[in-house]
Amino acid sequence: MALKIVTDSTADLPLRWIRELNITVVPLNIHFGDEVYKDGVDIWSEEFYNRLRNEPLLPNTSQPSPGEFLKIYQSIASPGDTIIGIYISQEMSGTAGSAKIAAELPGNSCRIEIIDSRFVSMALGLIVIKAARMAKNNNVTAAEIIAAIHDWQKQIAIYFTLNSLEYLHRTGRIGKASTLLGSLLNIRPILSISDGVIIPSEKVRGNIQKVASVMVEKLVQQYGKTPLMICVLHTEIPEVAQILQGIAEKNLNIAESYPSIVGPIVGSHAGPNTVGIIALPAQ
Repeated sequence: MALKIVTDSTADLPLRWIRELNITVVPLNIHFGDEVYKDGVDIWSEEFYNRLRNEPLLPNTSQPSPGEFLKIYQSIASPGDTIIGIYISQEMSGTAGSAKIAAELPGNSCRIEIIDSRFVSMALGLIVIKAARMAKNNNVTAAEIIAAIHDWQKQIAIYFTLNSLEYLHRTGRIGKASTLLGSLLNIRPILSISDGVIIPSEKVRGNIQKVASVMVEKLVQQYGKTPLMICVLHTEIPEVAQILQGIAEKNLNIAESYPSIVGPIVGSHAGPNTVGIIALPAQ
């Protein structure tokens, strides 16, 4: 009786950890007009951002169908196994709902637990990594992993900044950050996620070094010297990500670091020139 960890492609997990921890990733769909691509299967970050920069047609996204989830559940689990599915916030996508419908369909021979992470990108990804590590321990139960996930949800922090709110607004993911629309002249917004939705955290006047310093200071105030798992992520602006990474390394007690490029699904909503940092206590 094995424990299986499943997530979706918005977790932006590095391939190394997917393979090493035996995590199953269900791809969401990217739509460029009538063309449909499976995230991380038919289209990858480099091609996606190239098209985002050069095509007038802006992409849309959609969640996997319950039938797609069912096929994956049936392919990875045997009778008596338990699947723990950890997915993008329901306020941002219908993915968890689709996964739940699949879990209730006839044909499943295993126990399936569906968890709305309340987060996205590597905020979801760090939770998944920690859950998958626990699942490798034969003495750990599904109930213990689920309880730990609920604890991690309370401990995680995410801050990010972007050049424009246009993409979030156009795709309907702007959340409470809509209060910033029309007020960003010469100001960079710092956004966060709370209770599954994007919220404004602060407005900073200054260059990216100033914005990065403010984001890291927020983590210092929250965690102090606590050993952290962190992820600096970006939409193909590595030079800016390096600035943020450097400031984080000087000011935080980093136990593990997971640099990441934001994948096509999240990138289609965040848009170009987005950079952020995510932290979760390592223990």
